[in-house]
Amino acid sequence: MKRLLYLMFIWTFLLAGCKSSRIVDQVQIIHAMGYDWRNGMYTGTAIYPTFKQGPMTKPDVLTTESSTTYDLIPRLSSKSALPIEEGKMRLVLFGKSFAKKGISEIVHSLARNNKVGSHLQLAVAKGDAEELLRITAKMTLSDMLYLSNLVEQNIREMNLPNTNLHIFLYNYFGKGRDPFLPYFEKKGNFVKLEGLALFKDDHYVGRIDLRQSFLVKMLLDETKNGVYQMPIAKQKQKGRVLLENLYATSKYSLKKGKEPVVDIRIHIRAVIRDYPIWLDLPNQQAFALVRKQMEKHLKKDISSLLLYFQKKEIDPLGIGDFVRSHTRHWNEKVFYEQYRQLTIRPHVKIDIVQTGIGE
Repeated sequence: MKRLLYLMFIWTFLLAGCKSSRIVDQVQIIHAMGYDWRNGMYTGTAIYPTFKQGPMTKPDVLTTESSTTYDLIPRLSSKSALPIEEGKMRLVLFGKSFAKKGISEIVHSLARNNKVGSHLQLAVAKGDAEELLRITAKMTLSDMLYLSNLVEQNIREMNLPNTNLHIFLYNYFGKGRDPFLPYFEKKGNFVKLEGLALFKDDHYVGRIDLRQSFLVKMLLDETKNGVYQMPIAKQKQKGRVLLENLYATSKYSLKKGKEPVVDIRIHIRAVIRDYPIWLDLPNQQAFALVRKQMEKHLKKDISSLLLYFQKKEIDPLGIGDFVRSHTRHWNEKVFYEQYRQLTIRPHVKIDIVQTGIGE
């Protein structure tokens, strides 16, 4: 009996030492956070659901201003009747003006915050993050996670390369690479994913569209899914074909010497989802023509994208990291002084698996 009482005492003591649970309708659970820079002040915007008896209400918005980023969350708390909880945050959205100034302070804060998961999504808005989050807040509660779900869906099924807080931190702190984030724009009363925001260190320096995002996704690693539209011509007839990626791989190689060369070999297994009726793809001659033109156009588009990165002096593909792994005493500063003149040659091979159910 004494032993049982002793065990119960120990169990009660351990339970008392555990952190008290937090009731969902007694905290403000932030699902998305936005950061803007305007009129010489930083603005923080938070979206959170309101829990009441019966159906949930639409999400609410909190916003505040400060001369620094450090006290935006405390200032939001001063406007909230309930404690703010960041553990369920799914998205942090930066306005373009804020991203141009640099996002390192927020990123470092997120990296130190043990309440925030590494799968948190970061993104950039063309205008103000607050405006886009308010559009999201006007949607029904079931769509409150629209922006983060949109990012994750496009990573799984479409043209967006894999991205989250963990990957951003890896590209940000890693030598020989630069980070990138999803890029959103306002379209009327709608918010649309429009491609990738590109960074040099922690500063926004440019963007590419979703079509080019597919090339980045394919060049980064083995990937499935994604679509790519390109022109096609046969004699005097012109049209477009839509390529659906089934599986793509990219392999890098380095030719050392006085003028080093990086070769990228891309192998794509794909389906032609849509094409002009006049193309007659079941015909072997037309089939070979299409594949040859597609390889040529894809190689040209990849070369243009690589030149754009070199002109901007950014390295979202981690080419510097690849060269570092094959070079003794690699120096990051010296490499990027020569990066704009580095020869990078893409080589494309496309295997067309099928062209539709009729063929």
